[in-house]
Amino acid sequence: MNKSTNQSQPSLASDRTSLDSLFEDPAIAGRLHETVPSAYAAASQYWRTTLANEHLSPVLKELVLVALHGTISSLNCDAVRRHVGRALDAGATDAQVLDVLFSIIGVSNHALYAAIPTLLDVLKETGHAVPGAEELPPEIQAVKDDFIKTRGFWPAQRDVIARCMPEYFRALSQLSTEPWRTGVLTARERELIYIAVDCTVTHMYAPGLATHIRHALKVGATPQEILQVFALAASIGIEGYVLGAQALFGETDIRESHMPE
Repeated sequence: MNKSTNQSQPSLASDRTSLDSLFEDPAIAGRLHETVPSAYAAASQYWRTTLANEHLSPVLKELVLVALHGTISSLNCDAVRRHVGRALDAGATDAQVLDVLFSIIGVSNHALYAAIPTLLDVLKETGHAVPGAEELPPEIQAVKDDFIKTRGFWPAQRDVIARCMPEYFRALSQLSTEPWRTGVLTARERELIYIAVDCTVTHMYAPGLATHIRHALKVGATPQEILQVFALAASIGIEGYVLGAQALFGETDIRESHMPE
């Protein structure tokens, strides 16, 4: 644990399953409760139910939340900062947090699995040459073989990327296998992180989700752990409520900047 890093983090509410613990200023939670008590009670119960589940450790819950808020499809700067701090406070190391953040970089590559075939269809339609299904060059095949050896599977869509964008493919494969070579997360933890980013409302990628569920079960994850990851992924819906409350009731009152002169 990097103690100097932890010392710079704000202290958290003693009960991290409390919705109050998401606010840097406790007064904001108080204002929410005062304004619409029943709504705050319902939101509090929702958050507590999700966080109180004990199938995942407190550290892993926070690392999953770091991944959920740090992935490009739902990037939330305030929440990333908050859950990095909460992860460190729960006992995570700097290396674990960085491993999570590095592991989720490649999620944006999933768009190419649809984009490149669409390009090839249009090229074919308009009479342009398109790559065939010939064997990959030996140096690219070696990269593919290394990926399979390291990760244990192969997305068929990457063959198209390899043929159309060989240099990008090489860099992507290195990016995708690097955490498995040098990262500090266990295989089970990493697969749960991948499940999280592939099951979010902002990025429901079913082929990857199925692959990572299979691999997670293979390396020791339980169905209950996976279901808790699903619940954590769903819980990011509360962020609009949290961030909006901070805008309404935070140190700078947003209403003052919108008053007519």
